Amino acid sequence: MRAVNLIPAEQRSGAGMGAGSSEGGAYAVMAVIAGFALLAFLYGRADHQISSRRSQAATLTAQAQRAQAETSKLGPYTSFAALRQQRMQAVSTLVDSRFDWAHVFHEFGRVLPAQVSVSSLDGTIGAPASSAGAGAPSTATPAAATPAAATPAAGASGSAAASVTSATPPGSVPNFTLTGCATSQPAVALMLDRLRLIDGVSSVTLQSSTKASVASTGAGGAGCVGGEPAYTVQIAFEPLPTAAATQSATRAAASTTSSGGAR
Repeated sequence: MRAVNLIPAEQRSGAGMGAGSSEGGAYAVMAVIAGFALLAFLYGRADHQISSRRSQAATLTAQAQRAQAETSKLGPYTSFAALRQQRMQAVSTLVDSRFDWAHVFHEFGRVLPAQVSVSSLDGTIGAPASSAGAGAPSTATPAAATPAAATPAAGASGSAAASVTSATPPGSVPNFTLTGCATSQPAVALMLDRLRLIDGVSSVTLQSSTKASVASTGAGGAGCVGGEPAYTVQIAFEPLPTAAATQSATRAAASTTSSGGAR
């Protein structure tokens, strides 16, 4: 007996197409599910990264706050160091803008030859060259030395300190007028050469050197013994440094010291 298929032919082909469309729908559903799964994975990963970055940001913020608190605690030390530096510069400027009278008197006693005696020594502070020329004296009271104080004695130093203030305007030119007697004219020339050896001397000018007569022992002969020359010498020193030059020298010395310490 032969088997007979009772399903119509058109229905047989429709059944095959229905099975294919159901399989395509299943694949589409699986693709949608896979897409949702991928999105869920990406969302979870991004959320984890965001949480991690927020935690790092909170840690860095806490560290910055602690560092700022420590900086605030160290602020007074920084201010004190800056104040100390300013005071050191101010002291250095003040010291370098003063004329060392005691050292100059010491230098006079060191370089003057034995053949020369001093009857008077007048010191003045000339006005700055920019305002009144190098040799113009200012209103400072001259420092006068007695004959006994021609060598560096305590009395002359005390008189100079009492009559002349050591704080002088920047650029001022110290000047000295030296008068006295010498045993001979070569002794006067030797004295001029030695005066130029004093620290800071810019010029030494012989104003006069004349022999006194045998009978002249008064003012005309400056108290010199007859036949000895009476001399008058003008001594000018270098202008005192300005504040800008002093600060530059101070900074250079500080940088040299710091670099030496670093080595």
